[in-house]
Amino acid sequence: EVNELLDTEGNKICIFKAPTGSGKTLMMAEFLKRLIDSRIDGKKFSFIWIAVNKLHDQSRNSLKKYYDPLGIGLKCSYFENLDDRKIGENEILFLNWASINKKGNLYVRANERNNNLSNIVVRTKEEGRIVILVIDESHRNAETEKSKELIEDIGPKITIEVSATPQFKGIIRGVEVELKDVKDDEMIKKEIVINPSFENFKLDKKLADKTADEIVVEAGLKKRAELAKLYAAEGSSVNPLMLIQIPDNRQGLINKKDAVIRLLAKYGITTENGRLAIYLSDKASKINLENIEKNENEVEVMIFKQAIAVGWDCPRAAILVLFREWKSIIFSIQTIGRIMRMPEHHHYKSEGLNVGYVYTSLSNIGIAEDIAKEYIT
Repeated sequence: EVNELLDTEGNKICIFKAPTGSGKTLMMAEFLKRLIDSRIDGKKFSFIWIAVNKLHDQSRNSLKKYYDPLGIGLKCSYFENLDDRKIGENEILFLNWASINKKGNLYVRANERNNNLSNIVVRTKEEGRIVILVIDESHRNAETEKSKELIEDIGPKITIEVSATPQFKGIIRGVEVELKDVKDDEMIKKEIVINPSFENFKLDKKLADKTADEIVVEAGLKKRAELAKLYAAEGSSVNPLMLIQIPDNRQGLINKKDAVIRLLAKYGITTENGRLAIYLSDKASKINLENIEKNENEVEVMIFKQAIAVGWDCPRAAILVLFREWKSIIFSIQTIGRIMRMPEHHHYKSEGLNVGYVYTSLSNIGIAEDIAKEYIT
């Protein structure tokens, strides 16, 4: 697709749509490698990769890890690594969306060294290189006016939007990876089940929320212990992780964190003994996150909020717990994306390990897009 677009007039957008958990970053890494590898037309490229939050760091590290052992000539750089204030041939400049998306920002404003993004792009193009822009998790940011200006300002020949849920606008070329293929490649779990074995369990509406919370937490912890045994029986060192997602503090919602911490302490899971991690936005609420994504890490439960979920990657996460405070929730591939991955990129003999589990005291659950409907049972 991109090669065809390179030969057309004007600047073009190409969408790369792939399900959460399918390894989009690595597919992009391989795509960029192939794009530069087999050129016989003399075209030369420079790349800009933009992502939200700190994801540009994560992407850069993934790409670097992928390219280095292969000895590939793609260079992964930050702003301060650029030579001669331009992006070299086969060099990828990684930028954080926030750093370029505010008026008067370092990278955008004209500074005395003439070192802003626009000038860097101009110099890069003057050397005859084609600029390709990759916007990661594009559904989060590519639609804003500022970003349209930015894309216009950079003027890339091709913009590749990478997302599980892209916002198609107009007639745009795209490549889509099907969920079924990702499942067949054993990159993600076969399905997600909601409240297994609760079929005959009638949750009394009059029960206090506290009791409802306990029931779902207990069910989740039981399942986690069971999965840990199954992994051990497979000879795997994966320590399955249970995620508890609490609502963002909106009006009328009590801050759930402390209640959940107290509840988990009853089961011997605390931040002090290293079995509980907390990942909330304020600095004081980031605890035991070091190496949490490693398969054998000792953290068993993590409390987090919606805002942090996008792009956060921890393939050993297998269970998601949601409480009644949400009132109602629409399950989308983004919500369950956290527990879709296979930690060792293959399915196991024990089928229980090939499934993701959601436990919730919510009574009404909607399922958003078709793709999630096929996947959630």
